[in-house]
Amino acid sequence: MKDDKVRLNDSYLRLGDCRFVSSKYLPALEAYNKVIDSKSIDADYAYFQKAICYGFLSKNNQKIEELNVFLRLYPKSDYRDDALFELGNTYVAEKQQDLAIKTYDRLNAEFKNGSFTSKSILRQGLVYYNADKDEQALVKFKKVAADFPKSPEALEAVATARLIYVDNGKVDEYATWIRTLDFVAVTDAELDNDTYEAAEKQYLQNNTKQAMAQFSGYVSKFPNGIHALKANFYLAQSYFSDAQENKSIPNYEYVIGVPRNEFTEQSLTRLAQIFLKNNNSDKAIPVLYRLETEADLPQNRTFARSNLMKCYYDKKDYSNSVIYAEKVLADPKTDDTVKSDAQIIVARAAIQTGDETKARSAYAKLQTIAKGELAAEALYYEAYFKNKDGKFEASNAAVQKIAKNYSSYKYFGAKGLILMAKNFYGLKDSFQATYILDNVIKNFTDFPEVVSEAQTELNAIKSEEAKTNSSIQN
Repeated sequence: MKDDKVRLNDSYLRLGDCRFVSSKYLPALEAYNKVIDSKSIDADYAYFQKAICYGFLSKNNQKIEELNVFLRLYPKSDYRDDALFELGNTYVAEKQQDLAIKTYDRLNAEFKNGSFTSKSILRQGLVYYNADKDEQALVKFKKVAADFPKSPEALEAVATARLIYVDNGKVDEYATWIRTLDFVAVTDAELDNDTYEAAEKQYLQNNTKQAMAQFSGYVSKFPNGIHALKANFYLAQSYFSDAQENKSIPNYEYVIGVPRNEFTEQSLTRLAQIFLKNNNSDKAIPVLYRLETEADLPQNRTFARSNLMKCYYDKKDYSNSVIYAEKVLADPKTDDTVKSDAQIIVARAAIQTGDETKARSAYAKLQTIAKGELAAEALYYEAYFKNKDGKFEASNAAVQKIAKNYSSYKYFGAKGLILMAKNFYGLKDSFQATYILDNVIKNFTDFPEVVSEAQTELNAIKSEEAKTNSSIQN
């Protein structure tokens, strides 16, 4: 009879296992329960398998309950370490991380050198890692690497620890630690890649301060590294966006100093903007020249040409300023604002070089497109040339337009009044001329050179009037 009972239990156990491996978990449960009810020698195995079946049936809460009952019922079972490991894993699956950590601790305490020890410590590290508890995770990963070198768990621990170090921009610490392990070799190229990846991650997440620190570290450690081009460009972009434009200059210069690449045009544009903001024409000009010749985007070429004409004008290189102004004017896509800037350069350069014929033409064209202060300037020169031509009344009419339409531009208003005084003097009305000049001298002290010009004109008129009066008396 006893042998029959043993064979019967063995049959139920085999039946349960056959159904289990065939993924027929409910029928397997029935067979395992028969073994458990018989309290046979294999009841602990059957109970463990029963708990596992609930997991495959997506009943993790029942699986957890059955595993905990198993641990109470069978404290000496050979499957106890399996049960503890499965219980910890199931807690993880159910997002009960604290219970999972405690269960793995219990497993490691009871089975210090068990087959699941390295796996459970690694699982603890992964639980901490997924909960963003990086320092606690690193403690576990380092323990696995130290206590179970060359194991698959050690290799996974090292790989995951690397992610933490990279995420936190601590590749140097990773390199220092990894050199203490004799089963992992890290090349300079891998450290180069890891250091760059750590910085790029911060940049892509818009963590500007961290990105600047880490790109700066990369450029310092790997000045000719695999990612030197991108690192310098992204570092420059980070400085620029953080209103530290001047700090970005060396990095943009690195980008434009290597063969033409995807970042060349933007780096040239940014460098030009910085040098122009700093009023450094000497540095801006070569950068703008390169931008003009290398740019793919039409707006960047226009930007380069319009600023080259301004830089050359500021340096009193009037011939080059006019060359670039005429390039701007020749582009049919140039908008009126930029065309006004170009036309005024042509006109002012003509005035500076004494080419009045060109100046007349340029200011006349400017009037057709200019607005605001440039329009006031163009109108002033209309009055100026009419005065020179002896068309005093027409000149006065132009001055009156300045007063009526552009009264907020006081400089050209004051200059126009001096012209008006000269016009009245030309019309033999010295009283009106001197009256206007006196008013300019009294009311436009904000413009010392205008006051000086008015005083010179007033002195000249008074001198001529004195001669006239003297000749009449004689």
